[in-house]
Amino acid sequence: MGEDDKSFKEESFGTKVVIIIAIAVLIMGAVGFAFGVYYFGLLGIFNLVGVQYDSLFSFFLFVVLFFLLGIPGELVVKVFEVLLSFLSADNISTRFLINGLVNWSILSLADFFMDSIYISQPTLLGIACIIAIIETVLDKDEKRGSQVKKQQQ
Repeated sequence: MGEDDKSFKEESFGTKVVIIIAIAVLIMGAVGFAFGVYYFGLLGIFNLVGVQYDSLFSFFLFVVLFFLLGIPGELVVKVFEVLLSFLSADNISTRFLINGLVNWSILSLADFFMDSIYISQPTLLGIACIIAIIETVLDKDEKRGSQVKKQQQ
């Protein structure tokens, strides 16, 4: 460490404010990017399957609700993945099934609370399967990348 390295406590008030603002902007950017992926992804899927909604604002509220319900839903998925790894039953089909069921329940809850969007149950199931396929494939690629790194070390 050089002479210019200081701990956060030793920085001036202005520097602390700049650091905190920079970290907040980075976090908001990451959350905004994730929300944008969900928003435009669901918008595209809804347009493909012909789901009708009253306005873009009602669709925005639907995506916000889906995004917020997805946070605890993701925790449920991770708990099941850990439990299945102990049972040696952690494979792609079980991950797809768990992701599909959790996404279906989240979409059904969001549809239940939103009066301005109506989605039939078969369409909900289809959308949940599409999202589950995407999440399973992306999760599989992340796990494969971490396994390759472990083998290289």
